[in-house]
Amino acid sequence: MLQDLLTAPLAADRPGTVELTTVDQLGSAHVLRALAGGDRPYHRTGEQPGVLGSTEGLVPADGRVLLDSVDDGTRTLVVEVDRSVLLLSARRQLTTVEVAGADLGEVTALLEATLQGVRDSLDHPADQVRMRLWAHRGNYAEMSTRSVEAPDWAEVRGNYAGTTAASLGTLLGTSDLSTRAGRLVLWHGRPGTGKTTAVRALSQAWSPWCETHYVADPEKLFADPGYLLEVAGVDGGDEEELDHPWRLVVAEDCDEYLHADAKQRAGASLGRLLNLCDGILGHGLQVVVLLTTNEEVGRLHPAITRPGRCLDRTEFLPLSAREAAAWLGPDTTPPGREATLAELYAVREQRTLGVTDHDTPGGYL
Repeated sequence: MLQDLLTAPLAADRPGTVELTTVDQLGSAHVLRALAGGDRPYHRTGEQPGVLGSTEGLVPADGRVLLDSVDDGTRTLVVEVDRSVLLLSARRQLTTVEVAGADLGEVTALLEATLQGVRDSLDHPADQVRMRLWAHRGNYAEMSTRSVEAPDWAEVRGNYAGTTAASLGTLLGTSDLSTRAGRLVLWHGRPGTGKTTAVRALSQAWSPWCETHYVADPEKLFADPGYLLEVAGVDGGDEEELDHPWRLVVAEDCDEYLHADAKQRAGASLGRLLNLCDGILGHGLQVVVLLTTNEEVGRLHPAITRPGRCLDRTEFLPLSAREAAAWLGPDTTPPGREATLAELYAVREQRTLGVTDHDTPGGYL
């Protein structure tokens, strides 16, 4: 079938035509034919979160449209530009761009110009970030993107205890990791202390130079080397000419991989995690791994907490009685003791503030 796509005519009314069952296949066939001809050997790809509503302004003035299709939520555009063929496909909240051409400089320039055009055309609210969401389905990894509300740090800083806020403020203010040791961010603390909100705030603060990749199934990520490498951005491509952003890989509630007996409970998963953060696996990659856990630091594996391994290790503490009273304001009776952020919201919403089981997982806030 692949050989047929490379050699057969694409028009349905010409002899020797192969049957193309989807528009996606037709778009890919244009690129494959360009590469198979031998005179356009260079191929580069890129992607941008978000789906285009319009391709206006993305077709160069000297471009010739070979295909422009909208089918079941997927937009496919194929354009011939001088000695290059451009394929743009927008689906599942992700726009992918491929370019095949005769000159490497022309290919990379066209790719970057198109990706920038896609970025410029997307309406992106200032209080949101677009996260890549990963899940392992059967024998392959699937990525989609989603726009997520992400507060500015100044808006939520008051939700955290003093020492926690100070530590987070330093991390969120970081803009260059190239000279920093450690590629692991470890956040630990009781449920309801605001770890998930801090993840969104960090994504917002780092968004100019770092993409957030949220993993829905960390138990599969660290168990499957192929899945781990794909999420980390190891695709085997030779794209040194392109300026790739950093990746923040987020995995929440990772108690299984951080506990003191993790090697017995999770097998080789702990080793892969550590190798990605500061071993050969992560060498040369612009990847930071953020893990959250409800475990106390004394119960975590010493390999995780040893000096120099963590870029940041922050304990999410409950607010003190004084901080809790200030957070609630003068019109609400404070609990008179330390309280988590989740408990304070319960008080503000006039729900009963009872005894909390601090070992109960969850409490996404």
